[in-house]
Amino acid sequence: MRQRSPETWRLIRDSAVDLMAERGFDAVSVDDIVTSAGISRRTYFNYFAGKESVLFDPDPDDPRLWAELTAARPPGEPLWTALHQLILGYTAATADRMIRQQRVVGASPELSACSRDTCDRFWDAVRDWAAHRGTAATDLQLDLQINTARTVLNTVAPRWDTHTGIAGLHRLIDEGFTLLQSPEWTTS
Repeated sequence: MRQRSPETWRLIRDSAVDLMAERGFDAVSVDDIVTSAGISRRTYFNYFAGKESVLFDPDPDDPRLWAELTAARPPGEPLWTALHQLILGYTAATADRMIRQQRVVGASPELSACSRDTCDRFWDAVRDWAAHRGTAATDLQLDLQINTARTVLNTVAPRWDTHTGIAGLHRLIDEGFTLLQSPEWTTS
């Protein structure tokens, strides 16, 4: 099997996102994307399963980024703190992509479910890392914390005004994590 080029992957994705930001998701066809990228339909489908995947599939370098982010967490750090910092680190490292994607999703809200489904690979990597970090947490504890952290991101992302930049998203993420730790949350 032929190795896929990360540069070609990014060319296709950038062409698609530019068109979608300009015209809207529904107004852009795969044929529009291949014309803009200067590739064939066959090449497109060698890289992406469909139109949604070109918008949401992780970058070819994302697994390396996830490994770097998880490796950078200090030993003994509480999982909840680590999850918060991993989300901030990942969103900071992918800020330009996230802003562009969110603008397209904002114009086509039905896409938000797709974005949640395709970021499973990030959360799978986080779950694998958390399970092997040597804490005494049970599977239930790990899954509850990871799924709660994921819910924070999924809840704040649609409320994010991309014009505030990644700093605006980070403020919302911080607020979500803080709210979940507040006494009012556990007693109301």
